[in-house]
Amino acid sequence: MRNWTPVKNHPNIYEYQTAKGKRYGVRRGFKNSLGKADEFTKSGLKTWRDADIILKRFEADLATGNIGAITSQKVTVDQYWQRMSSRKIKLKIWKESTRKNSTNFYKGYLKPVFGNTYLSDVTRSSFQSFLDGLAIKNLAKSTIRTITSVMLAIMNNAEYEDVIPKNKLKGMLIQGRAAKDLTIQTTDYEKWIDTAENILDKYMLSLVYIGCLGERRGELMGLRTSSFKFETDKNTGEERCAIKIDLQRTADELNGTTLKTQSSYRTLWVTGEIIKNIRYAITTSDNIRERNNINANDHWLWLNEKGSPLHPYYANKLTKRINDASDMQITPHMLRHYFATKGMASTSADIEVMHWLGHRNLQMTADYTRPTAFESLELYSNVGKDLHDFDGTKHK
Repeated sequence: MRNWTPVKNHPNIYEYQTAKGKRYGVRRGFKNSLGKADEFTKSGLKTWRDADIILKRFEADLATGNIGAITSQKVTVDQYWQRMSSRKIKLKIWKESTRKNSTNFYKGYLKPVFGNTYLSDVTRSSFQSFLDGLAIKNLAKSTIRTITSVMLAIMNNAEYEDVIPKNKLKGMLIQGRAAKDLTIQTTDYEKWIDTAENILDKYMLSLVYIGCLGERRGELMGLRTSSFKFETDKNTGEERCAIKIDLQRTADELNGTTLKTQSSYRTLWVTGEIIKNIRYAITTSDNIRERNNINANDHWLWLNEKGSPLHPYYANKLTKRINDASDMQITPHMLRHYFATKGMASTSADIEVMHWLGHRNLQMTADYTRPTAFESLELYSNVGKDLHDFDGTKHK
């Protein structure tokens, strides 16, 4: 490298000799988009004034945050992912489960293909080709959509921080295998519940009954004895129970953590036979703690015989036991979809179903519904009474 000599009274401007005479250059240190020390250089200028113009232009860009176009040439997708994920973890923007899932999708699908690619070199055509390849491999459309969302998070964040001028990956075409059918027909549900009643003890049957109320699995397994409040309706004399959903337990957060979204915090009110199951579950868990001399601050509702809270995945283990005995395939999440379908098909207002499920908007609730045979036939019958002639007959 040529011997650069500082130009007196002009910081960051240097002069050096070439075969064609004296030339000037700029050398200016700064922190790049990754927060690391970097250096801007420019050489081959014929006068110190030309160098001064280049330097002032760079410093103006640096002051206004418009150096993304310069530094993005040196930032790879993987470098930016490391920075973005570290920041989200440090500021607790991500839950542990979100971090884990996002990292798995990034490392499993995006990093092998785009990790060493500069952010500025990721094009719509290259990413669309990548998505099409995943569809050809028969990945589910929902999985490809999640992979896309991780990449969009990287690019959106880079655009927001002026690392790239624009996220070019918005509105990509996502194909893929259809999602698994989560429909539960009414007759199948009734058979499944009958099987549960025949093979489970009353405590575990209570877990199933309460789990059929549409909660998320983590919310169901995060219930405590303090989650329930009983009272009597002053007008009807009927007992009712408030179920407060304000905590969830997951495989990563066995001691409980915050809920998925703000709208997930809610209170469910129930009446009738389900209250007997709730009271029985509370009494049973209290008795288990007493037998094991446990005086815990958090009185979890679902315990094993030693008084330890059941693992959050136990709900899946329990449904599998019923599945094996009934020759059916139903999961806790399918029960949540079934409740949504029944709720939307009932006379209740859609917005009430939305609040019950803890959704942010009605579209999310609508996406949970499935056209069961019972609801479809009921709709056909009701509409047919009004339009009279679906089958060529007239109703009087």
